[in-house]
This record gives sequence, C-alpha cells and structure tokens, in this order.
Amino acid sequence: MPLPRIAPTSRHRAGRWRGAALAAALWCGNCRAEPPPTPVPDAAGNYLRNAGFEEAGERVPAGWTLESRVTHKGGVSRVATAEKRGSFALRLAPNEKNAELVHPLAVGQGFAIGPFRGRRLRLEAELRAEGDATAVVGLYAVRADGKITEGLRLAQNAAPSPQRHEGVFAVPDDEESLVLVLSCAAEGTSGAATFDDVFVGEDASDKAALKGARAGAALTAEVNVDASRAIRVIPRTLYGANIEWIYDGYGLWDADKQELRPELGDLARELGVTLLRFPGGVFSDFYHWKDGVGPQDSRRQTPHHPGGPKSRHSFGTEEALSIAGSAGGSLLITVNAGTGTAEEAADWVRYVNAAAGESAKTRPAPRRRVDYWEVGNELYGKGGVADRVTLKPEAYADRFREFAHAMREADTTIKIGAIGGENFGAYKMNGYPDWNAIVLARTGGHLDFLAIHNAYAPLVTIDRGYDARTVYAAMLAAPKLIAGNLQTVSQQIDRYAGQRAPQISIAVTEWGPWFHADPDARFVDHVKTLASALFAASTLKVFIESPRVEVANFFKLVDNAFLGWIGLRDGRYVPKAPYYALQMYTQHFGSVLVHSTCTGPTYDSQPVGVVDGVRDVSYLEVVASLSGDEETLYVLAINKHFEAAIAAGLRIDGFAPLPQAIAWTLTGTAIDANTGTQLPQIPGLKWGRQTAAQPEARFQLGGPGEVELVATPVDAAAAEFTYVFPPHSVTSLQLRRAR
Repeated sequence: MPLPRIAPTSRHRAGRWRGAALAAALWCGNCRAEPPPTPVPDAAGNYLRNAGFEEAGERVPAGWTLESRVTHKGGVSRVATAEKRGSFALRLAPNEKNAELVHPLAVGQGFAIGPFRGRRLRLEAELRAEGDATAVVGLYAVRADGKITEGLRLAQNAAPSPQRHEGVFAVPDDEESLVLVLSCAAEGTSGAATFDDVFVGEDASDKAALKGARAGAALTAEVNVDASRAIRVIPRTLYGANIEWIYDGYGLWDADKQELRPELGDLARELGVTLLRFPGGVFSDFYHWKDGVGPQDSRRQTPHHPGGPKSRHSFGTEEALSIAGSAGGSLLITVNAGTGTAEEAADWVRYVNAAAGESAKTRPAPRRRVDYWEVGNELYGKGGVADRVTLKPEAYADRFREFAHAMREADTTIKIGAIGGENFGAYKMNGYPDWNAIVLARTGGHLDFLAIHNAYAPLVTIDRGYDARTVYAAMLAAPKLIAGNLQTVSQQIDRYAGQRAPQISIAVTEWGPWFHADPDARFVDHVKTLASALFAASTLKVFIESPRVEVANFFKLVDNAFLGWIGLRDGRYVPKAPYYALQMYTQHFGSVLVHSTCTGPTYDSQPVGVVDGVRDVSYLEVVASLSGDEETLYVLAINKHFEAAIAAGLRIDGFAPLPQAIAWTLTGTAIDANTGTQLPQIPGLKWGRQTAAQPEARFQLGGPGEVELVATPVDAAAAEFTYVFPPHSVTSLQLRRAR
C-alpha cells in the first residue's frame, strides 16, 4: 500500500464528504443569502417539516430543497404508499449521471445548529432501495465554508420492503459548526431510493440502561474447545511488521547519536515481533540497497520516489538486520523489481549472507540470515505513487522468473515470493483482474509464497458522513471478508500453480487498520484506537486459522504520523492499542492451534469504505491453542460489542484444567480509547479535527490508563464453566492442565 505523503498540498481534497456541496447549497437556500431558520419541533418532537412527504411542493415536497446542480442526475417524486401511516413517500430515481461521488441526487433541509450544540439528536427514517441504488439519510453539522465537521449516515441497499433505520448524532459543541443539514440521497446510477417518516428530534435513550449493559452480562454465548483436535503449528512468522528506510527508519535510527534507538528496540522485543519487512511498501520499487550500506558519513540522500521528498540512507540493511536481531526476529526483504535489476537483487542476497557469516564469527548474536525474499511491491497497482511503476501480469511473471533464477544462484535455500491479490467487493487493490491466474500459471514452478495485501480496513478514503460507531462496526466485520478472500486465493494457487501448488504458501506482507490518508480527514488518526486493536486481534485470528497463511506483516511498526503501532506521546515512544492486540498472541497464546467453536449474538454491518456490508457478524469470536508442551490451554476471545459484556458458557474437551487460571485482558474506557499518542506538528500542515465515537467518547482524552493489558486471577476454571468477557475487549484465558 502506498504511504500517504504528509504535506500541506494534500489538504482539502475534493470529496472529503459525500454530499458536502449539497449541505452548503441547502444552507444558503440555493444561493439566497439568508440565515438558516431556527427549528421548532412539531407535536411529536420532530424538527423536520413535512417529514412524511404528505404535502406537495412545486418541484419537490414542501419544506425540502433540491440542489440545482443535481437536478440532471435523476427524478424526484412523491409516490403513493400504503405500507406506513400517511399516503405518500419520497422517491429518488438516479440516472447514469449520478456516478460522481461528491454530489449525489438528494433533497434536504437545513436549520440553525445553535440550540443543539453539545446535545444528542435521534435520526430515524424508513428506507427502501431498488436495483443498484442505495437509500441514504444523513444528519450533518456544517461549517461556514460548506464543509461537514461531523455526521451520521444511515443507508439501505436493495430490499423487498421498507426497513426502519435509526441512530444517535452527538452535535459538536464548537463555534466552527454553524448549521445542521438533513439529507435524503440516492446513490447509484439506476433503480430507486424511497424515504418515509424521517425524524430528527431529541434523543431520549436511557443512559443508565447503557451503563447497566456495561456492568452486567447482557448477552450470552456458547464456546466449545476440543484440545485433542490439533489443527496446525502456528507459524511465528505471522507476527511480523513493516519497517521503512525513509526518515531514519521513521525514528529507528537516532541521527543525533548515530545509533539505533534502544527504546524502540526494547518495544519491538517486548511486542514479540518476529519478521520485519524491509525496505518498506511502495518505496521498495525505487530502493537501491547499496545506497544504504557502508560508513554512515558516505551514504547518499535520494528521493523516496521520483519527484518525492528525500531522505539520507542512514537506515539501511545493516541497521534493519540489527533492529530485527534486537527484537529476536529476522527480516523479510522486498527487492526492487520496479527500477532495479535481477543481478542487483542477487547481490543483495550475497551481501546479507556474508554479513550473517561475519556476525556469527565475530560475536554471539541473533541469527541475521534472511530466509524470505519478496520480488516487488504492488506492481499491479494503477493508482497513487505505485502508478509510477506498473507492470502487466505477463511482464511481471517474466521479470519474476529472471529475478528468482539470479537469486537462487546466490542461495538455493531462500524462499522467494511473487506478488498478487484477488479483488473482492469494494476492496480493489489489483488493477488487473486476471493477475493471479497469469502470474501463478507462469511462475508456479519458481515461487515459494504469494504475497498479497488483502487486509486493510476500513479505508474511508471518501468520507460519506458515517459516524464513528458505524465505521468501527464495518471495520470489525472486515475479517469475515478477509477470511473468504484468503480461501479464494488459496483455491487459485491450487488451480493455476501446477504441481508445486501444495508447497506454495500465502504471505500477507501488509495489513492493518487504516482509515484515511488525508491529514485533513476526521478519521486519519483512528488507527490508535481500541477499535483498531479489536480489528487487529480478529484479523490475526483469521491468519492463524487460514491453513495456507505462513507470513503476515502489519503496516507498520513505527512512524512519526498515524500508521505506526508505536507512536510519540510527549516526546516518548509508547505503544498504541493495536500493539497490545499483537502482544496478546505473542505472549499470551500457544503454538498449536486446536479446534474451537463459538455461537452467540451477531450484528449486520453497513458498507463503509472498502468494506462491503456483512451479515451475521459474531460479537464474540474465539480461537484456542496449546503450548508446545501441551501443559497450557489458551482460549482467546474477542468481544466486539461496544457496550455489552458477554457471558460465555465454556465446554472443554481433551484437557482437564486446574481451577486456578489467569485471564489476560486488553480493554479500555471506551471503543475509541487510546494511549494518547500525538500527531506531529509540521509547519504549514493542519491536521483535521478528529471525530469521536459518541455517546461515551474518549478519543480526545487519550493517555495512560485509557487502554490497558491486565492480568486477573480465575478461581473456578473447569471442564465446564462460565466466564464473562467485558465489552470491547480481547481476553486470553490461560488454563493449566490438572494432574
């Protein structure tokens, strides 16, 4: 995945919010310089006029506004309905001109925000969609320049009958937001979206009930573990990360002291990270490894990519080998298959092998040999920086064979991987739909693993106005889609790779929570939240349970912006929440996967970003393992529910536990809790105001104690017992075998 460029020029991208232009136009009343009206509720407490669309108007229902710039994008009408109270509903029928993401066919109402600052409003609507249209109702807070600061978005895809949707919007308490806008929009280029009984009023939900759900076990589940059914030895190489050469390795190299930062080496070792991918993402295909070796004072400064910023090569191969060694792991190296040569890659193999030999001769040190070598990075991409080096699958397959031949002449025992990936739904990383089939068919006899990037989420690169909870729910549903895609890729290997297919594994060499790359975006810094940690834990479970996945490298270990799982707080490096999710597996989980099942409550998620809508997402997920000596059974549970604890009845076969056990639990004060890491202050760059997960938001209160990994004793473990898993948590029950 290309690294976003952090620069002032990346601010204020068009399309930050879908429908933002509509909001601006509604506020000014289709270019009438009038202040927004002060809202007055009706007898039912609804602040909207003609919310049931019973009263006709000249072009649209009375009280509603149609932006002039979208009139050509479809039809607006009132249609008779007998399915709800009243006789009419609003129908929006988009046409082929409605493909633009920023200005969909929509009508709306706007009114002054003043009376509602800091309060909670309930949004409800009856939605129906036909064909490929999506019905969207949204409530947005808007600035003077027409940009939206916060929003709540409810959506409905095609359904045979109207569906009731509702949500709660926490109105921002700031001087920047000046007007509230209610929008009914149709997305898509055909079909129709129907709206009825739209409501915007005071939220009367009982907060005490919410707190009660936190304190008690409002939900139940059943967990079965069969410790006698071993599935596979869990590869330690699943616990890998990405590091990059640019900007002194994003802080791994201390330029002032001319040494590696020991505190980052300590944090990497405590994390238990096993396989560090280097030199990092899109920059791999512009990286020439000889620039990063030799005496520090003789190393060059080069662009990260053509026309991009520059860095001095202070963090090169030796430094990467050292940081991997200090963490107790090794490297996975991505060779430059974009602008480099096969001989250059082979020389890199020889250099690393020589360095490993010298290290072993001179001192007792961690093994420095590199076993895993990846040929290129995302050369199938057609967007962003990756577009500067793009290959068709036939050309890449030819280049891969050339590289593999040269590299194996240098070392016959290394594992070499080709790049690939199969798009699924809205997740479209690969610009060539037949890439996997062609590459596998032409290289299957030469490769050891297929490297894919199928597990970023939610990637809300176009902000459509969703509230944080909706975005989080979609992100936490994504692992279900990732699991299906891994199965698809595995089947493609079997189908196309020939006789060597059984020996070819899958490496997910980039993955992780990622919300937005624009510094001005309201979700850009949400990688650090507890929600992202739950996504990381759930995705790691998918990797562990996918039999062909041998390698996984999260993106990324550290940086000075928003993607690193280690960040800066008051000038000191500290872990972010996802760091602890990985640590649950490296320190509080076993080495042999065993059979487990979990049945319990589920939810349905909306399509958000690159994540399609998912049905029947389990709130509670469980994965189980044994220690190598089979004396400890680990039951790791992920509770994705934002408020409710889940009381799970556990039944364990094939293992008799002692009553005394330990529960390691990762949780926090709220779903958007974080450890308080801070975005860097760069002259000329203004970070966007970050949204929060209402109603009990903690995002702005990040700091020590907001996210914790703690151990508590368990005194009643047995072959059958009940354990209450807290809301928004990851828990590892460590059970010792009774003798």
